[in-house]
Amino acid sequence: MDALDKAVKAAGGVTSLADSLGVGQNVVSNWRKRGRVPPSRVIKIEGVTGVSRHELRPDVFGPAAGHAVCPDPPITQVLITKRALRARLGLATDAHLAKVLQLPVEQVEAWPEDQSVPALPQVMKLLGVQEQAPAVAAPEDPDAGRIDLDVHAA
Repeated sequence: MDALDKAVKAAGGVTSLADSLGVGQNVVSNWRKRGRVPPSRVIKIEGVTGVSRHELRPDVFGPAAGHAVCPDPPITQVLITKRALRARLGLATDAHLAKVLQLPVEQVEAWPEDQSVPALPQVMKLLGVQEQAPAVAAPEDPDAGRIDLDVHAA
């Protein structure tokens, strides 16, 4: 499975990833067909899914250095299964859960019964998890200035 497929799976499907990124489902589908994510979207995908920018675009960000762990990794999965979530909410079917979450039934049906559900804003709100404050921007891009784009300089 390639990195984008991993990201789609971690997000709970193409529609979930597209919604999280604020793009149409067809945009993510086109990335999958081309086998490449635009560099401008990689950091956001990494934050939403936990799939490393180095996996998504090693040609831009380079290979991952060892197995370094981010000190404060993003929450990509809620530690509750779909079955447990339905039981907690007193819902009998995926259709009922989809209605409560205001998601397409097909999307909720695609989630495996006994695996953690995606950490979508709707799920987090239902579980009472407070939205995390936005991360403080890094002072400067560590890769800035590594490539000299002035081809006429000698």
